[in-house]
Amino acid sequence: MSETLALVESPAQLLNVLEWAYVHPGEAASLTIAVLQPVDPRSRAQVRRLCRFASQSKVVWRRYEVRAGYLGRAGELVRLGRAVAAARRLVIGDLFSRTIQLLLPRSKAREVVVVDDGTATTELVSLLTNGGQLTRWHQGELKPSAKGGPVNRWLAREELERAVFFTCMPVTAPPGTEVRPNDYAWSRATFGPVRVRSGADLAGSSLVETGVVDEDRYVDAVGWIARHRAAGRYFAHRRESGPKLERIAALTGMEIVHPELPLELTALTEPIGRSLLTFASTIAYTLPIVLGGSPVRVELCDIDDAWITPDTAERSVDFLRRISALAVDRHNLTRIPPQGQRRPEPSQALPAAQ
Repeated sequence: MSETLALVESPAQLLNVLEWAYVHPGEAASLTIAVLQPVDPRSRAQVRRLCRFASQSKVVWRRYEVRAGYLGRAGELVRLGRAVAAARRLVIGDLFSRTIQLLLPRSKAREVVVVDDGTATTELVSLLTNGGQLTRWHQGELKPSAKGGPVNRWLAREELERAVFFTCMPVTAPPGTEVRPNDYAWSRATFGPVRVRSGADLAGSSLVETGVVDEDRYVDAVGWIARHRAAGRYFAHRRESGPKLERIAALTGMEIVHPELPLELTALTEPIGRSLLTFASTIAYTLPIVLGGSPVRVELCDIDDAWITPDTAERSVDFLRRISALAVDRHNLTRIPPQGQRRPEPSQALPAAQ
């Protein structure tokens, strides 16, 4: 039985496996990263760059085209299933993934480590603790399930000796698991120092693409932020659509930047604005850690409830409110209220939904 196999499907997951390996060199001594290739070109490009860093760190990685045609997918899943069955330790980036859930019954792993897949970690921990089908936060209301269903039963196997969440998120470990902090030690040790440029940068959001926020409202809000905060660059999320970005560029005159790496590494490898503005998202948690000790200040742009699309489930709105409030509380972020609203006092209500 081989020692450690990591299953990753996105640039963020791959980055956080490298962070885990750096902090736990003994456990990661025989690490192999199985990269389940994403579909969209920008995600694939970021994964490719991160794989080069993995090679430089002497970490073995292999690609699996699990989203190819039917025959290709079937063959890759068989090959991947053998690797999963042989691993004593699994490092997993996304327990919401249907592909990962399909592979878990093959596993005889005695230890499992779950690394961050962004703010979804908070929802995952909540569902595993309180119950509910493992459905992503933006995919509608919860369906009843016995505390995560098959995944929780897999985590409760008698042969499983340890389950760990390696995370930068403020979560409480579900029963029978433990939390280890991710403070982005590999990123901070490998890259930097931070180079600061004048002005503000705005990090984009894919909430329009997920159907949660109305596009017109979002574009108008970005225009207002650009004018009032003199933001010169817009860091596009890798899933943002081309037409939406063209609208933003035409309205604001901002430079649209497509980062070649996750923004945590972009902030350490490229000059970054003295103010880094973000809507509620993973980087509201990660960038204050990565940029700690630098002059760069991360600020959170609130989103008005009026921007939420009519078909968005209340669960999704609650999730966005929760991650906004947690980010502000954890990192003492300055908040930018929506257009036309006064900056809230500390005693006032927590941030509205993003």
